[in-house]
Amino acid sequence: MSKALIVYGHPTPESSTANAEALRVVTEALGENVEVREIATHRVNGSFDIAAEQQALVEADVIVLQFPVFWYSVPALLKQWLDEVFTYGFAYGSDGDKLAGKTLVVAASAGANAEIYAEKLPNNFPEIFNPLQNTAAFSSMKWAEPVYVYGALSMPGTEDIARSAGADLGEQLVARLRELNV
Repeated sequence: MSKALIVYGHPTPESSTANAEALRVVTEALGENVEVREIATHRVNGSFDIAAEQQALVEADVIVLQFPVFWYSVPALLKQWLDEVFTYGFAYGSDGDKLAGKTLVVAASAGANAEIYAEKLPNNFPEIFNPLQNTAAFSSMKWAEPVYVYGALSMPGTEDIARSAGADLGEQLVARLRELNV
């Protein structure tokens, strides 16, 4: 069995409905084969413990970046984490082989429904994940097909819809991880 590390990049996890539900579904289904790193709680004085974050990555076979889509990208917190943790000599460069051969999976939630995305920017999912696919390639990682859902925005009166979207995301992620022997 492979071990998966979910790097949970929600900047305010306490306010999440959909992503919290997705994590619940995944951890319930896969148990000890999955570790969740809620990076919002791992940042101290604006920075991450780089050695600890890198060690968690080294110990995993499959790395999942789970996040809500913000303006067709990852949240700033997750971008900061990538910038600080995927360093020269670790993720790339002459000695940067620590992620080589690992698999990267993206699990993302979009707040708006699919029709809104289709109207404003047709055919943009999963193309918006191309920078992460390039990051995987640059770090000699394998790329797994992303999993994602629409309609995950939680506002007063829509919590059940967001929770349902989160459950769907979690089920998709469980299926993807099982394909990868997690």
